[in-house]
Amino acid sequence: MPGLPLAVRETTNLGCSCSHSRTDQMCRQQSRAHLTAEEQLAAEESFSLYCKPVELYNILQRRATRNPYFLQRCLLYRIHAKLKKRIQVSVSLSSNLNEAIQSRTIFPIYVLLARPLPEFSIGEQIASYRLNRAYMLTSFFEIGDKDHTEASFVIPDLQRLATDSRASNLHIIIVSTGEREENIVENGKAELGQLSSLPNLEGKCYWGSIPISLLSSSLENCVTLSLGHKADMVSTVNMHPSYLEPKFLEQNNRVTFHAQKEDASGPFQLQVNLSAVEVGANERTPYDSYSYENIPASSLPHIMRLRAGNVLFNYRYYNNTLQRTEVTEDFSCPFCLVQCGSFKGVKCHLVACHDLFKFEFLVTEEYQAVNVSVKTDVWRSELVAEGVDPRLQTFFYCSRYRRRRRSGSMNKRTSRVHLRAMESNFPDETLACMDEDFLQKDNGTCSSHGPVANSHSLAAQLSVTNDTAQTLAGSNLTPPTVLQFGKTRKLSVERADPRNRALLQKRQFFHSHRAQPMALEQVFSDRDSEDEVDDDIADFEDRRMLDDFVDVTKDEKQIMHLWNSFVRKQRVLADGHIPWACEAFSRLHGKDLVRAPSLLWCWRLFMIKLWNHSLLDARTMNNCSLILEGFKNESSDPKYI
Repeated sequence: MPGLPLAVRETTNLGCSCSHSRTDQMCRQQSRAHLTAEEQLAAEESFSLYCKPVELYNILQRRATRNPYFLQRCLLYRIHAKLKKRIQVSVSLSSNLNEAIQSRTIFPIYVLLARPLPEFSIGEQIASYRLNRAYMLTSFFEIGDKDHTEASFVIPDLQRLATDSRASNLHIIIVSTGEREENIVENGKAELGQLSSLPNLEGKCYWGSIPISLLSSSLENCVTLSLGHKADMVSTVNMHPSYLEPKFLEQNNRVTFHAQKEDASGPFQLQVNLSAVEVGANERTPYDSYSYENIPASSLPHIMRLRAGNVLFNYRYYNNTLQRTEVTEDFSCPFCLVQCGSFKGVKCHLVACHDLFKFEFLVTEEYQAVNVSVKTDVWRSELVAEGVDPRLQTFFYCSRYRRRRRSGSMNKRTSRVHLRAMESNFPDETLACMDEDFLQKDNGTCSSHGPVANSHSLAAQLSVTNDTAQTLAGSNLTPPTVLQFGKTRKLSVERADPRNRALLQKRQFFHSHRAQPMALEQVFSDRDSEDEVDDDIADFEDRRMLDDFVDVTKDEKQIMHLWNSFVRKQRVLADGHIPWACEAFSRLHGKDLVRAPSLLWCWRLFMIKLWNHSLLDARTMNNCSLILEGFKNESSDPKYI
């Protein structure tokens, strides 16, 4: 959010956090001389609408600093912007520049992208490199096809080459075997796993190298590269006699050059053509096509570097008739200062993370602009209708019914209600069937004889005192039906005589979830098994579900099953339960985990994923490691802080 200009700094109490200006922003305010005093006051009040959402985003930003919602480097638009800044380097040889060595037989020439290995190198006598890419050139580019006369590599961007020592430690190696070969690698290129297919990359040769650090220093001040054009240069490479010893392995393919005595022909110099261009040069916007005609060449790189990531934010207010402007650098968000990498990233970030504002995006040759306005309709309450006092509005609440024991207050409230069993004209067999139905509903069971016909409720008469009768007579309330059925079920069990029990024993009852036969004691028990979960069946279903996964290893399935079973039995429901659950899981299965290293590795990877989602902290992970280390050393559970 832009800082207020000095001329209107007295209104900073309306701006809250908006009053903090930064040195990297340029703010301006449209002239309001034509506005009256009342209109200026209304305009300031309109601009103050920005304060509430900006304060909300400031709170979210402070929370994200301690506990980020996601990793910035994992955003897809940032990855694409970073890849577009990489540099594609092409290497070729020109016959016009190498007329002095035309008499030599230098082809085929191998162009390798490699990184030096100091641990295998000994001074100037032995030089060892780890290979990344390899090409073979068979002729000069004037007389051959491009596939066999040019080698292309993609190296990191200039900023990374300047800051990352590992990236700048790459070398382009030129190797000349002095022999022509008919067996040429397809397209002149060999990937890392196919380097062994290069013919005659072994034995006596001449070689030289071009450090990537030297190339990057030449490209830093290259204006054409910043404009998206190709930068061409010529590098002189001293070719020294050597003996090449390759080692093509599944990993860490390595070549070693052993220094040799100079022969009669002696060393020579090779003129190598180098051309560089940004990978994303073909996807440039109109803003990148700006003409720098009137800018001196000495200050052109600095101006281009400052202009590259500038984004103009226009904050509109007072019915979009006035606006205040801010310019951010490095494609930064003005609300949370996140660097988005590109203008497309700015668009994705603003729409996804700051939906309390409306945005309009515009790109021209002169500027990249975003018009911002406040969404006033989102601040209206969703629960309260317009013009209605929230204190007078009816509040609705719906909860899923669960069977619970009646509290003591309920018993006190119904203490004056007495149930009297009256004589019934139904035969004993009907009463027995009714008892069975109540028992089935109470215990969550079903009869093997199929459904029973609807039974009649027992005839009952309520005896109430005078005050209770007056209360019921003066209102439309009736005694709760649940009370009648609760008492009926109790009486049906208590009054079951041996004859009725004999009738019940003739039937076989099955559990409603497990579908297993139930004993008569379970049928007559007061325990409600409606919400009961059988652990064995749940484990079986979990294993059957995991077996359907084809892209998961056996150890990963085992860890999934153990964790699912653990959280189900221990009722791990909230995010705050995860740290305790991980430590308890390590104690419960620690012995089995240390016996199977692959299973232990899957458990550690699972904890890392929990940590990535901010469900587990480093302290808990350390505690779990100590617990597992204790089992590994066959000692007791270690004490930790």
